[in-house]
Amino acid sequence: MIKIKKSRFVVIIVAVIIGTLLVATAGFFAVAKINDFTVVKASSYEKMKTISKDYSKLYALQTEINDNGLWKVSKTKQMNAIYKGLFNSLDDQYSTYMTKSEAKEWNSYVNGTFYGIGISYEKYGKNKYIIRKVFSDSPAQSAGLKRGDIILKVNGKVYTDVEKVKSAMRGKEGSRVKVTYSRKSAVKTVIMTRAEITEDSVFSSVLKGNIGYIWISSFSENTADEFKTELKSMENKNVKGLVIDIRQNGGGYTQQGIKIADMLLPECTITYVKDRNGKKTYYNSKESCTKLKYVLLVDKNTASTSEILASAIKDNNGGKLVGTTTFGKGIIQEEYTFKDGSAFKLTIQQYFSPKGHKIHKIGVKPDYKVNLKSGSTTDYQLKKAMQLLK
Repeated sequence: MIKIKKSRFVVIIVAVIIGTLLVATAGFFAVAKINDFTVVKASSYEKMKTISKDYSKLYALQTEINDNGLWKVSKTKQMNAIYKGLFNSLDDQYSTYMTKSEAKEWNSYVNGTFYGIGISYEKYGKNKYIIRKVFSDSPAQSAGLKRGDIILKVNGKVYTDVEKVKSAMRGKEGSRVKVTYSRKSAVKTVIMTRAEITEDSVFSSVLKGNIGYIWISSFSENTADEFKTELKSMENKNVKGLVIDIRQNGGGYTQQGIKIADMLLPECTITYVKDRNGKKTYYNSKESCTKLKYVLLVDKNTASTSEILASAIKDNNGGKLVGTTTFGKGIIQEEYTFKDGSAFKLTIQQYFSPKGHKIHKIGVKPDYKVNLKSGSTTDYQLKKAMQLLK
């Protein structure tokens, strides 16, 4: 997911109630009342004719359903279905209409706030997930979960898809979730109460051999500032090299990824985007950048903004990529918010690597392909990255 935050509100008017068209359009067009007639400008009249032509069938269908249909449904539900159906016609899973509650949940997720148990994990074998981090003061920490534990089931169900198991563990605040996990040879089941989790998007540590490690879990509003702080810390510690881990990173705000690429690369092109008319916009880095040698870790769930960073580093020879081919989401969505809190995301651009390589549905290939071995607790991708830095 790529999202460009937009400060202004954009209002799209979809006329449905054609029967009251003249009254409704008083808010849209310049009108004048003369006795029993309403006078409008010729240009406004043409717009009204177009609206009537395009949406009269929709109004007729809605009227028939409401007047004669056996099943009653609220107007709000009807209109939401109409709005969602409009976006479904695009056959683009990334463009969608969101109700007020859906928009609120979406923005909380993008900015690292959600209701869950407080763990970060990645796929481990076919139907298992290994915990990479347990957040402080989280339900997971209170329940005794630890890094390296293997999630087997959620609410008694086995999941083969990362996104589905994520949805299963998240939910309403105060609701309960049952997680079955293994630690060494022991299998345990714990029941936790979901709570609000605010996830920092950047974590760091120093590994053996004085190798720095920075993990970027997502690209939220403050990710670039968080990364800048951790990068400066690694420089001050005089680490021999740096591993930057963007595995399992599904993306986020485009500008955050571009800012981080600017910190890692000298003056060069980071990416360029193209709109439906073929217009290109280039994003370039400044001359100054870190002097640390670094390696980037990627996998099949490295997506969107993460792939902008990965392709920029690969094409500009900033550092080596280790792991597996990335997800392949090379399109950008912009979010528009209505005054009532509802919103929609619309795909508006496609981005390309600095050398013009297409990313969408293709991904970025690593310089060193390294698979994680099923059943092993050894992180071979991290191990390879450390070898390249020594």
